[in-house]
Amino acid sequence: MGHIAETGMPAYLREADLGLAEPALAASVKLTEALLETAPDDTRLLLQAVQGVAGYTYAFVEVRLEEARGHDPDQVRVHTQRAQRLYQRGLQYGLRLLSQYHPALLHATSLPLETLTLHLRQLDREAVPALLWTSFCWGGFLNLKRTALETATALPLFQAMLRHLLELDETYFYGLPHLLQAVHDASFSAALGGHPSQAQYHFGRAYALSQGHLLLVPLLEAQYYAVQVQDRRLFEQRLQQVLEAPETLLPEQGMLNAVAKHRAALLLRRLEELFL
Repeated sequence: MGHIAETGMPAYLREADLGLAEPALAASVKLTEALLETAPDDTRLLLQAVQGVAGYTYAFVEVRLEEARGHDPDQVRVHTQRAQRLYQRGLQYGLRLLSQYHPALLHATSLPLETLTLHLRQLDREAVPALLWTSFCWGGFLNLKRTALETATALPLFQAMLRHLLELDETYFYGLPHLLQAVHDASFSAALGGHPSQAQYHFGRAYALSQGHLLLVPLLEAQYYAVQVQDRRLFEQRLQQVLEAPETLLPEQGMLNAVAKHRAALLLRRLEELFL
């Protein structure tokens, strides 16, 4: 069953009809969780759990949040809290998965920075998928709690994880390690510890490694970098690029590209709000 779960994930990622993809991916996550009840240490199942929760939360829960922005504060709060809970769930699966490679990493989010760095150095490329999807969930959670005190404390640890991920394999999943780093660098102004210029570099590497086919790259460049530096022209260009891309651009990632198109349309509606 672990093998079936592992080989079946591409079928969900190919589904470009979001109406079909949402309940199917939710059902897949619950099936994986059920299987983990009898095989709690199965690395294939743990990987499918963390990847499934990460994909479902970003693709569907965060989209509900974006749809509610500007007109329904109560729903924004509800969907934000749900996304936080799900990212935390995915993070816990990810930490369990990382602990299969190094037991101490079960507590990676609470270790002293130097200790975490030493443990991360024990990981090799075999751990890249675990490291990436764990980082995705942790980053998603922190991004939704930017002003919280615990976020400021966690950011150096999260950055250490991203740094080691890039060292191990910058190319994994169409350059997604660079995309995570780019979003992290662009999420804050330089005055608050962000690195917009470094974000440009990492977005560029993500473009190159995905050959421009993963639409999350221009979407997130618009959402984070263009808004941070208040480049309205770049914002509009990147979102139009997403919207005008052919539906068949990257068939094996049909779901993520369809989500990118939907989120691009939602962001364009907020143009006057985001650029003062």
